[in-house]
Amino acid sequence: MRTGLKLLVLLALAVGFALIIKDSSGYFMLVTGDERRTVSLTTGVFLLIIAFVFVYLLVRLIATLSNSPTSFKQWRVRRHTSKDVTLLEKGWLELIEGRADSAEKDFTRLFNHSHNPSRQAIASLAAAKAAHMSGHHEQRDKLLLLAENKSRHFPRLAEATATVKAELLLDQGESRQAQALLEALDTANGSNQEHIQKLLLRAYKQTGSNEKLLPLARIMLKKGRVDRFEALRLIEHAAAGRINHAAPEEWQYVWKSLSGDEKTMPLVAMAAAARFEAGGDNKNAGKVLEEAWAVTKDARLLKMYVQTAGGAVQERLAMAQGWLKKDGNNPELLTALGYLCLKGQLWGQAERYLTRSLAIRSEMAATEAGQEVGVSREEAQTHALLGTLYDRLGRAQDAIKHWRIASAATSALPVLNNDSILPAADTTEDPDGPPDRKKLDNLDDRLMSTKVSADANDDYQADEYFDTAPIPGYEAEKQGRK
Repeated sequence: MRTGLKLLVLLALAVGFALIIKDSSGYFMLVTGDERRTVSLTTGVFLLIIAFVFVYLLVRLIATLSNSPTSFKQWRVRRHTSKDVTLLEKGWLELIEGRADSAEKDFTRLFNHSHNPSRQAIASLAAAKAAHMSGHHEQRDKLLLLAENKSRHFPRLAEATATVKAELLLDQGESRQAQALLEALDTANGSNQEHIQKLLLRAYKQTGSNEKLLPLARIMLKKGRVDRFEALRLIEHAAAGRINHAAPEEWQYVWKSLSGDEKTMPLVAMAAAARFEAGGDNKNAGKVLEEAWAVTKDARLLKMYVQTAGGAVQERLAMAQGWLKKDGNNPELLTALGYLCLKGQLWGQAERYLTRSLAIRSEMAATEAGQEVGVSREEAQTHALLGTLYDRLGRAQDAIKHWRIASAATSALPVLNNDSILPAADTTEDPDGPPDRKKLDNLDDRLMSTKVSADANDDYQADEYFDTAPIPGYEAEKQGRK
C-alpha cells in the first residue's frame, strides 16, 4: 500500500514537471571558453538527468570493484555457514530418529568443516552423545575432550559440555564423578537449572547419598519439577535408606524428621518396624505397620506384620480379623490370618482361612485368564502353610499333597530333548555287585502310611515357604514342653 502511494506521487510529479517544461519558453545555455551552446530548457534538463545517471553508475561501479575482495569473503562465509547449518540439521535429525552412527559421522564432518569454535563445540558434544549411543566409548571420550577445549572461552558452552559429560557418566555408572560435576553446576546456577537437578537425583540415588537425595526430592516435588509418582518413590527410597543405615542411637531422629505421609510409605514403615523390632519394641513395630497398612494395602506390609508378631500373636490376629471385615475377599489377608492362626495353634481357623484364600485365588485366576492357569508363588506359599498345618494334625497324605503342589510351583526340572541327550556314563570304575535296594522298596507307600508325630516335628516348615525366619520364642517353648 505504501509503495503504491509513493509511485502515484512520483507519477504525479513527473507529469506536472513535464507539463511545466512543455509550456515553458525558457532556454539553457552552456558556456565553454569562447563557445556558447544554447538549448531549450527541456533538452537541458534531460541532459542533466542523463549525466547524473551516468555519474551514479560510474561511482557504483568503482565502489563495487573496490569492495569486491570483502564482498567475496563475505559470500564465502555465508556459503560456509550455510553448509554448517545443513550438516547440523541433518545430524540432529538423524540423532532424533535413532540413527546414531550416521549422526556421529555428520557431526564429525561438521566439526572438521566448520571454522567457528562455538559450532565446533556443539558438533563435538552432539557427536559424543551419538558415539555413546553407538557404544563407541573411546571415540566419545575424545570428542568430549575436544568439546572441553573448544568451549573453554564460552561460559554457556562450557556448562553444556559439563552437563552432557555428567549425563554420559551416569549412563556408564561413574556416579561419583558425575555427582561432583553436577554439584558444581548446581551451585553455579543457584539451583535454578531443572535438568541439572534431575540428573542430581539420579546421581544421589546411584551413589546412595540418601541424606542429599531426600531434601532434593522434596524440593523438586514441591516445585512440580518432577513427576509426582517418581518423586514419591525417590522420597520413599531415600527415607528408608536413611533409617536402615543410621546408627542405633540416631535412626529415631531420622524417623521423627519425616512427615506423616512419608512415615506410611511401605518401605519406610518396614524399615522403621525392623529397627523397632531389633530394639525389642514389638508394640511400636506393629503400630507402624498398622498405620501404613491403613493407607496402603501393600502385601509386603502384611507379610512383615505377621512375621514379626512374636509374643503378640493374639493382638495382631484380632487386628487382622478387623481388617478382614472390611476386605473379606483379600487372599493376601486371608493367608496372613492363616499364618497367624498357625502360630497361635488355632488349627481349625487356620484351615478355614487358608482354604478360603486358595478358593479366591483360583476364582481370580480363572476370571482373568478365562482358563486354568499354573500355581502362582502366592498360592504356593498358601499350599505350603496348609501342608504344615496338616502335618501338625497328623494328616500325612494331605500334607504331602500340598507340599508337592508348592514345590512344583517354585521349582522346575530341566527337560532334555532329542538334540541334547547326555553321553553315556563311564561304568568302568563301578563295583561288580548291584546296589543294595532292600530299603528302597515301596518307599512312597511307607512314607504315606507313617504317622507323623507332632512332638518330633515341632519346628514349623511354613517359615521356609513364607520367606521368614523361625518363629521368635518358639525354641524356648519347645524346650519347655520337653
